[in-house]
Amino acid sequence: MIPKITLEPLNPDHAQALFDLTRANKQHLTQWIPLFDLINSYSDIKNYIASSATDPASGAAVNFAIRQQGALCGIVGFHEIIKKQQLGSLAYWLAHEQQGKGIMTQAVNKLLNIGFTELHLNKVEIRCAVDNRKSRAIPERLGFLYETTLQQREWLYTKHVDHAVYSMLATEYQA
Repeated sequence: MIPKITLEPLNPDHAQALFDLTRANKQHLTQWIPLFDLINSYSDIKNYIASSATDPASGAAVNFAIRQQGALCGIVGFHEIIKKQQLGSLAYWLAHEQQGKGIMTQAVNKLLNIGFTELHLNKVEIRCAVDNRKSRAIPERLGFLYETTLQQREWLYTKHVDHAVYSMLATEYQA
């Protein structure tokens, strides 16, 4: 059975739980997301939250806390919205112990609904490291189209990694 989740716009009330979650999952998270090397204190988390807009209609990036049975277990959000192009790009991460339960698939699907119905996006993209099979499984499971591979798209500690690019058009989305 897939656990029920809720999404909440990320806000200062999430700071302590998010700090605790990132500390507990730092090794897991930094494998694919170097940003977490920069989060070393409670103040860093507060700055991260402050940089996340609370109104996705503003066109700014916006992140949502994922809660499962009331506990914060990850983040999903639009890290980029280009209003003129009606294009949004998603990013996400989940606590290691919560993976494999359908939580992130459900969270991304909820964010797609926001993107296509509230923000009136025409296209949503997901980009992830080619070798990050767990992350790639999300767009594949939701019916995204694999578009291309961007060679050496990101510097990840000691090497460049390729990114797989997936997309979904508003006309393809089924709520």
